[in-house]
Amino acid sequence: MSATRLTLQAQDGQQLIAYHHEPSRPPRAQVVIAPGMAIPQGFYAAFAAFLAGLGYRVWTFDYRGMGESRQGPLRRCKADITTWIALDLESVVQHATQQDPALPLFLLGHSLGGQTAPLLPSIRKVAGLINIAVGSGATRHNQPRIQRSAPLLWYVLTPLLCRVLGYFPGKRLGILGDIPRGAMLQWRRWCLTPDYLLTGEPGAREAYASANFPVLGLTFSDDELLRESGSRMLHDAYTSANVDYRVLVPGTFNQERIGHFGFFRSHQEKVLWPLVGDWLDQHC
Repeated sequence: MSATRLTLQAQDGQQLIAYHHEPSRPPRAQVVIAPGMAIPQGFYAAFAAFLAGLGYRVWTFDYRGMGESRQGPLRRCKADITTWIALDLESVVQHATQQDPALPLFLLGHSLGGQTAPLLPSIRKVAGLINIAVGSGATRHNQPRIQRSAPLLWYVLTPLLCRVLGYFPGKRLGILGDIPRGAMLQWRRWCLTPDYLLTGEPGAREAYASANFPVLGLTFSDDELLRESGSRMLHDAYTSANVDYRVLVPGTFNQERIGHFGFFRSHQEKVLWPLVGDWLDQHC
């Protein structure tokens, strides 16, 4: 296996940093990992190497303004979530398919990366979707602790700081990480809508309903951010797809906790990661 850093160019000329994890034998399929909100691609590196070890060509990347794709002061970054999907994720998918058009391509989305996958312009190129900790971020689907702090975040901090600073300084606040103004304000709109992006983003519900590829949804009973009801709501919106939806309980795997981020920890290599490997084996 080998991981190669490369610079991709989105349709509007924006440069993005990606990594290409190549298996040691001819690849069986390709997997593009779409990151969660404010999560750098390095967080997924160990899991990408695991999939490459199973024979899959894996791509990770950072959205513009995030991680290694960040260029200059974040207040100058005009990206919103639509930009991240329609230009950034799209450029990675297009690049991957151009490398080997005959190979099936799967998306693996963590949190936001899975929520927004149906909005990808070239979604018809996707052979299947793997959702990890993907659920609704609407306040009614937040866990109680998050619900208590949501009014301060959405009605005070986000509009005030985005207006004054030109971006959301989440790193300094200990709330996620630094996020471009447009992305944070779009996300705020979704989170203040009862059905999240399904009604907060025009055309999203229709995009979910028209998707006809297989979906694997892994949700965790101890997710500290999102309620399981919100995850089920999003997966139920795939009315034309074959959805394998699973709620995983840490105790079943002899673990004290998994949570919203724990799936990608390296100690899951022999415990949870094979669930994805087995699913890919069945569908590629």
